[in-house]
Amino acid sequence: MAAGKKSGSSDDRRRRPRPSAGAWRSAAIGWACLSAGVLDAAGARAADPTPTKDKEAETVVVTGTRTPENVQRATVKTDVVTREEADRRGATSVADALATQPGLQVNPGSYGFLGGVSAIQIQGFDRDRVLILEDGERVVGDVGGAIDLAAIPTADLDRIEVVTGPTSSLYGSAAIGGVVNVITAPPRSPGLRARARGEYRSLNGVVLQGNASAKGAGALGPLREPWVGLDGNFTRLDGVERTPGLPDLRIPETNRRMVGLRAGARLSDAMDVRIRMRAFRDRLDGVESETRPAIAERFITDLPQQTDRYTLHVIHVTKLPSGSSLRLTMGRQQFDNFTGKDRRDSPIDERRDRDHRMQSFEAIATVPEGTRTWVAGTRFEAEHFQQSLTRTVSTSTVPVTTSGPEVVPLTFGVAAFYAQLSWKLAPTLTVMPGVRTELHSRYGESVAPRLAAAWQVAETLTLRASGGRGFRAPSAKELGFVFDHSFYGYRINGNRDLFPGKSWGVNADATWAPMKDAMLRGSVFHNWVEDLIDLDLANGVFDGGVATYSYTNFGRARTAGGQVDARFKPAPWLTAESSYAYTWTRDDVNEQPLPGRPPHSVTSALRVEPGWKLEAYIRARVVTDSFLDADRRSPGFQTVDVRLGRTLWPHSQGYVGALNLFDVRQDPNRTGDTRPPLGRILYVGLRADFPWED
Repeated sequence: MAAGKKSGSSDDRRRRPRPSAGAWRSAAIGWACLSAGVLDAAGARAADPTPTKDKEAETVVVTGTRTPENVQRATVKTDVVTREEADRRGATSVADALATQPGLQVNPGSYGFLGGVSAIQIQGFDRDRVLILEDGERVVGDVGGAIDLAAIPTADLDRIEVVTGPTSSLYGSAAIGGVVNVITAPPRSPGLRARARGEYRSLNGVVLQGNASAKGAGALGPLREPWVGLDGNFTRLDGVERTPGLPDLRIPETNRRMVGLRAGARLSDAMDVRIRMRAFRDRLDGVESETRPAIAERFITDLPQQTDRYTLHVIHVTKLPSGSSLRLTMGRQQFDNFTGKDRRDSPIDERRDRDHRMQSFEAIATVPEGTRTWVAGTRFEAEHFQQSLTRTVSTSTVPVTTSGPEVVPLTFGVAAFYAQLSWKLAPTLTVMPGVRTELHSRYGESVAPRLAAAWQVAETLTLRASGGRGFRAPSAKELGFVFDHSFYGYRINGNRDLFPGKSWGVNADATWAPMKDAMLRGSVFHNWVEDLIDLDLANGVFDGGVATYSYTNFGRARTAGGQVDARFKPAPWLTAESSYAYTWTRDDVNEQPLPGRPPHSVTSALRVEPGWKLEAYIRARVVTDSFLDADRRSPGFQTVDVRLGRTLWPHSQGYVGALNLFDVRQDPNRTGDTRPPLGRILYVGLRADFPWED
């Protein structure tokens, strides 16, 4: 979230024909009415009373409270995208899986397609104001301030949990808008199991994903029920040209790889240990060209970007006879990235190398005591960040290469302590207060309280509410950044006097389930934010034609809105769902909306299993236009995804599908255009699980 400055910029003000805001609101209302009609028609056909297994009713979530709860009775509202649902959405990454999730915005175009960065917006907050976790551990290594969800594959995915609203009382910095937790899981039963998926996509796209696991039913020396799993992922996609006939790429060629090892065992009746290791390599190759006066040939520059990320996490859980448990987690993450400008047939090149390291340790104790459950924890983190620049320039004699730090190496530590009480004041009423204090080696301490409550008014009606403090600590780059682009007329300096941006937020929702296979939910939120960290472009210091800008705390903003969700399953072969989300934002510094936040979105989906081992899935989304500045708006758009699959043998499926069927595309020359950069993607594939039968 950039708390905007009154820049008065007039560049790229070209007005393009676009539907009016009223037209897009009409489209959204039309989609909503259509969805309501589909749902109503589906409800009219609910004549088959045959009970079906409700997988969602059995789903256990942990992100909202750090204690296992049934998703439908969780004290804090938690949305879940299962692996099966991600497959239906044609997802190969977490970005794909959440791209059409109600209430969220995952738009690569919002970030200038920085290597395809797919960051997320929740409740009007984006980039590093939404916390991204893998199995409860914070992901490091942002690009342009955003964790790239496209770089997190679904190969080893069990489910994705999304909690909206400030959750800093449990997770600390960056959890202002919410938390996204990408969760893996051990094998559910003994024996050998495997899963494989292969796809061919548009733009010569290839998707290969697979995992295999083995779990013992007995003991292997001191290890009881040991298990091990291997995970792999490979995806590639051709680049997208900028101008026909020229080598320039608007979107770089993409190659992503991941290999992972997971293992675990019970050491005794009360002790369990797990380990997870993963290695990622993302390679993006861009190309740009230019002409020079009096030279016929174009100068071509290759723009390679490569990221290597390594993660190691060890989890040890001890269960005590009283029902208490102690969970210990140790982790290390390593993020190595370089971007380059390699001018063909020329030594005049440059390369930036970025290194980011984090070590962490966390201990969480859970103590049940009758109608009360206590959760207390402590967490320690140490981070190190540095960035260097290697550049070769031409001189009057020979090219000269220099290398040195572009960002002053920075190391800091964090110690956090938190506690939470889940108290059942009555069989149908749960109250959950909690608080977290964080001590930072650079700026001191932050305190984040939260209070949540859930009341099951009746068997079919549940009310929930929560309110709390959120904060976002300054990043290593904001504290120590020295980015010298004097050649282009500016420099960016860090500010070691920064302190966290802070927020207060409230959330409430009501869920009505009049029957087993029908649900209607309404939710509202309001957030007040202050001391946002951003570049102070209005107070640059000019010296010799070069402007120097610094990060500072100055922003104030508000976000509010609501969401209505409906889901019906009138028959075992038919599921219909629809959602409408509204987001209002206000930049109180400049008295205008926050840029790039679409106020209205509608999502609808229909899943049909007509027989003959077929499954049809269609998912549609409407996003209205959004404010950019006084003279520009980002265009709204509609997308439709379709998928048709057929079971070939038990636990297997062949399928074909299309993402963005009607080929809605981003205009690369239009600033702030958040429509899909890739346009339509067609795919065909096969997935299979082993054993074929349970």
